[in-house]
Amino acid sequence: MTPPSDTGEEASEAAVAPLLLLILIDAIGFAMLTPILASALAPGSNAPLQNGLSANARQIVYGVATGIYPAMTFFGAPILGQLSDRIGRKIILLVCASGIVASYIAISAAFAWGSVPLLMVGRFVGGLTAASQAIALTALVDVCRPQRKDFWLSMGLLSSSLGFVIGPALGGLLSDAHIVSWFTFLTPLYVTAILAGINFFLLASLFYDSRKPVQPRTKGLRFSLMSGVQSLASAFSLPGALRDVSWVFLLQELAWGAYFYFVPVFLLDRFAASSTETSLFMSVMGIGFCLSFAVAMPFLTKRYSTRDITRWSLFFTAVFLVGSAFAPSMRLEWALILPISVAVAVSYGALIILFTDTAAEDSKGEIMGITAAINAFSFGTSSFLGGLSEAIHVGSALVASVILMTLSWFLFTIQKPQPTTLQTEQSL
Repeated sequence: MTPPSDTGEEASEAAVAPLLLLILIDAIGFAMLTPILASALAPGSNAPLQNGLSANARQIVYGVATGIYPAMTFFGAPILGQLSDRIGRKIILLVCASGIVASYIAISAAFAWGSVPLLMVGRFVGGLTAASQAIALTALVDVCRPQRKDFWLSMGLLSSSLGFVIGPALGGLLSDAHIVSWFTFLTPLYVTAILAGINFFLLASLFYDSRKPVQPRTKGLRFSLMSGVQSLASAFSLPGALRDVSWVFLLQELAWGAYFYFVPVFLLDRFAASSTETSLFMSVMGIGFCLSFAVAMPFLTKRYSTRDITRWSLFFTAVFLVGSAFAPSMRLEWALILPISVAVAVSYGALIILFTDTAAEDSKGEIMGITAAINAFSFGTSSFLGGLSEAIHVGSALVASVILMTLSWFLFTIQKPQPTTLQTEQSL
C-alpha cells in the first residue's frame, strides 16, 4: 500500500479508527462468550453442545474451554509482540484480526453441531491470536503524535472497556428468542464474526504501518512457544524499570483477577443476590472502566505525573476493595463498585503508560506483548487458585484480592524511579 501523501495528520486519524475497532471487537467477544457458554452448558439448556455430556463433563468442558484462551494468550502474546517489531505491526494485526474471525467461525460451528473439539479449536485459535489489544495499543503509539500518546492509549483502553459493557448485553439480547423468534446462541457469535471480518478489511485498507521493521539484535533469533516464557521471565529478571513495573503489574492483575471472577459468587452467597442483580452489578463495573478511560485518565494525565497517578490509584483501589470484601450490605456493594472499577482502571492505564516508557523504539511490541502475557497469566492463576480457595470458604478470593492489591501499592511506593528507555534498549 502506498503511504498517504498528506502531512500525516489525516493518515493518523484514518489509522486510529480500525485500531480502536479491533480492540473493541476483541473485548466484545471475550466478554460475551463466557456467559453464553455457561448458559449453553447449564442444566436444562437445549443447546446441542451439551448433548451426551454428564453434569461433571459439562463442568470440565466449561473449565477447559475458558482456560485455554488465557493459556494460549500467555504463550502467544509475547511472540506476536516481538514479531510486530521485526516484520511490522500491520501484518501481525491482520493475523490477529483473522484469528478472531476464524475463532468465531469454529465456535459457531461447535454450537451448531454440538462439537466440543471444534469449541476447543476455536478457543485455542482465539487465545493464540489474542495479542490484538497489546499490539493495537502499540500501533496507536506509533501513529499518534508523541504529545498525544497518553490520550490515545486512554482511548484504546476505553474501547476495551466499552466491549465489557456491550459484549454481555449484546450476547444476552441477540440470543433471546423472546425478542426475535429466530435468535439463538448462534446469533451473537455470527454477529461477532461478521464485525471482525469487516474490521479485517478496514485494517487492510486504512492502517499504514509507518515505522520500519527492525532487525533483531541476535542473529538467527527463532521464535517458539518457549520464547514467550523467556521474554516474560526477562521482564522480571533484568534490573531496572521494566522489572519494577512488571512486579507491580503482576500483583495488581492477580488482585483484580481474583475480584473480577469471584465477586459474583460472593454476592450470590453473602447477600442472596439474584442472577439479574449480579449481571447488572458487573455491567456497572464496565461503566466504571469507561468513565476511567474517557474522563479520569485524560483529566489526571494533564495534571499529575504517571507515577503519582499509579501510586494513588493503587492505594484507593485497595481501600475500596477492603470495603467490598467486608461490606455488611448489598447497598454498600452497589455504592463501592463504581469507585472500585474507576480506581482499578486508572491504575491499569497508568501502569500501561509506565510500560511504554520503558520501551525503546525497536521493543515496543515486545514490551506490550509482555503486558498481555502477564495479564493472561494473572487471570488464569486467579481463576484456578480462586476456585480452590472458594471451595474452602466463600469470600476468600476477595480477601486475597485485598492483600495482593495492597502489596502492589506497597511495592510501587518503596520502589525508586529508574532510568527507563536506555536501560531497556541495552538489555532486551
